[in-house]
Amino acid sequence: MNRSLAELLRDKQIQELNGNWVPANGGTEQPFTTRTGRRLLYCWQRSSGRHAYLDCQTDLILSDEDAILALGT
Repeated sequence: MNRSLAELLRDKQIQELNGNWVPANGGTEQPFTTRTGRRLLYCWQRSSGRHAYLDCQTDLILSDEDAILALGT
């Protein structure tokens, strides 16, 4: 299947927006246990410059609202 240039560019943009998350602080960040008992890792997404928390048990990036609840703040 041949895709158009517009489709290829769109797919590349989606991939960049959803790029890999890596441990923050140059890769030195370590998982920690929150007040609510969840294990989180503070991560950074290079492609977007965003930071977020990774739930180590579910392997999901938390939304800002979920992170606030998980941190117990």
